[in-house]
Amino acid sequence: MKANGKKLTLRVIAGSLKGRPIAMVPSNTTRSTKSILKESFFNTLGAEVEGTLFVEVFAGTGSMGIEALSRGARRAIFFEYSNEAYKILQKNLQTLSLQEASESFLGNSFDLFPQIMRSQSQKEKMIVYLDPPFAIRENQAEVYERCYALIQTLSPQNTLYIALEHMSQLEPPSQIGAFEHLKTKKFGKSALSYYAALAHD
Repeated sequence: MKANGKKLTLRVIAGSLKGRPIAMVPSNTTRSTKSILKESFFNTLGAEVEGTLFVEVFAGTGSMGIEALSRGARRAIFFEYSNEAYKILQKNLQTLSLQEASESFLGNSFDLFPQIMRSQSQKEKMIVYLDPPFAIRENQAEVYERCYALIQTLSPQNTLYIALEHMSQLEPPSQIGAFEHLKTKKFGKSALSYYAALAHD
């Protein structure tokens, strides 16, 4: 990764696209997922990513969804609000020849996500990754509550896992709708909480 006005890039960690560059936004409008956090996430899920629909909400330039596709996800859906980040996301998908395996939507994720997900097949197993702006950002005080509301719209029948990236000091709920908290891993100022469908006797 380069700074000081130069081109910013990450690289795909593993899979069919291992080592390929992912362009990032050279500004403060988006916050890229830490490499150590990304690696931990995919190590945790392992082969369970294969064959799934991977949904990246607040996608930025798409590094998590692209990594999932590289590791065998069947397809990916991206949601992003920033026009600048969205343009780079589109370029990344084109450069890596992932257009046919992906869909991307520009706009407010809180509005788009429920609309788009209602149209998806309930038979397709999926993993949902949410990386909202930190609550300390301007006008983002209620961002986590709004994310919890999005999670509640998901079907437990076909949602394998939900991962929420958040500030380390946040205490995640033990249950969100039909999903229970599995664990939280902390990485400095960032943390990642995992949820799965409640078990039934």
